[in-house]
Amino acid sequence: MEPWLESFAKTNFRRSSDTAHDLKTPLNVAVLNLELLRMRVSKLAGGDDEKVNAYARSIELELRRMARIFDAFFVLSTPPRSDEELTTLDVCALCAEAAADASFELAPVDGPFPLSGHESRIRQAFTLFFEGAERVFRQEGRQASVEKNAESFSLAIFGDPAAEDFEMTKIFKFYYTDALGNPDLSLAAARLIVETYGGEMNAAEEHDKVVIRLSFPGQP
Repeated sequence: MEPWLESFAKTNFRRSSDTAHDLKTPLNVAVLNLELLRMRVSKLAGGDDEKVNAYARSIELELRRMARIFDAFFVLSTPPRSDEELTTLDVCALCAEAAADASFELAPVDGPFPLSGHESRIRQAFTLFFEGAERVFRQEGRQASVEKNAESFSLAIFGDPAAEDFEMTKIFKFYYTDALGNPDLSLAAARLIVETYGGEMNAAEEHDKVVIRLSFPGQP
């Protein structure tokens, strides 16, 4: 890292959680006042108005989405605020546990793959990755696999998208909406964690299937 960037990084580490809280406070106030406004309009109109209620729900949804984005970005882009030590982890073991918890079938992998990181964050990255993939893909034909060697670890999930109008470029954005119309930042948050620890996440089309891949480099 360039020396002049170190001050930016240190300041971000110190202020991230406080900033997330400060940003969420006016959003929470806005949600409260939105409900009060809806009630006031309803009273003046002599009853509930479907359009007013629909507009209010839409605005509230977006405000709550913004709050979740603030939480994810400002908290996950910095180390855990706890006494958790940076340690050498076995990525293969953590991946297998997360896959089992998410009911994804994953063939056993021989041997460990060491990675320097915080265990809670790496576990969270795998959990979010599987959660996001579950929403992106149809269950029929969905498959997961792991490849590793001395240079890299790679977890891939491939299958057919659940959404008819699926756009691959959007799934890693914090403003992503899943096939059911629900805000979902699972993959965006997972990618943020993975990149923080030197890894990568990407998506591609291979053999008429969509593939989402998470990878970590080997230890130097």
